Amino acid sequence: MVTPLQSVRLQSAQFLLKALKETEQQTETSNTRTALLQRYGVDTSSSSSQTLSALLSSLSPATTETEEPVISNDITTASFMAGLKKSLEEMAETAGTSAQGKSMLAALEAGTLTVTDPLSGVTIKAWDPDSADEKNTDSKTGTEIETSGWSEFLKAHLSRGADAAFVKTTEGSYVDKTTGDNAYFGTVGSEYVYLTWPQAETTA
Repeated sequence: MVTPLQSVRLQSAQFLLKALKETEQQTETSNTRTALLQRYGVDTSSSSSQTLSALLSSLSPATTETEEPVISNDITTASFMAGLKKSLEEMAETAGTSAQGKSMLAALEAGTLTVTDPLSGVTIKAWDPDSADEKNTDSKTGTEIETSGWSEFLKAHLSRGADAAFVKTTEGSYVDKTTGDNAYFGTVGSEYVYLTWPQAETTA
C-alpha cells in the first residue's frame, strides 16, 4: 500500500528524475545544471549524489505495489463478504486448514454459511459478492440478536466434552451446541466473527 508519505516522496523523486533528464538532453554548462537542480530543491554538493541515488532506489519498489482493498467491519456489506470469501479461499489452500476452508466455501456457495457478530448484535447469511445474482448487492439486512461480549457468547455457543475441552470435528471445526452445526471463530480483516454451517450428512 502506498502511504501519503511515500506518495510525496515518489512525486519528489519524479521531479528529480525529470530535472536530471532535462540536463542530460541539453548541452549546458555545469552552472546551468546546478541551477536547474536547485530549482527542484536538490542539494547540488558532491556529497548529495549518493543520497539522491539511494532515495530513488528506495522509492522505486513502491511504484509496483498494489493497494489492498479495505475490508468493512460491517458484516452486512458486500465489502465484508468479499473479504470473507478471500479468507476462506486462503484457508482452503493452506495445509492445516484446507478441509475446513473448503467446507465453509461450499456452505457459502450453498447459502448455508451464517456470520454472527455478537458485539454489534447482528447475524446474517453469507453470500458470494462475485456471483451473477449478487454482483450489484452492496449490503443486506441482518437479523438482530442480543449483544454480548465474545467470552460470554463463546461460552454459550461452543460445545464442550466430558473433559471440559471444546468439541472439534475431524476437519478441525468447533460444534455449536445450540444448533449442532459446525462453528468457526476467527478474523476477517480486522473483525472477529463467528461462522456456522451445517455438518455434512453421514451415511450408514
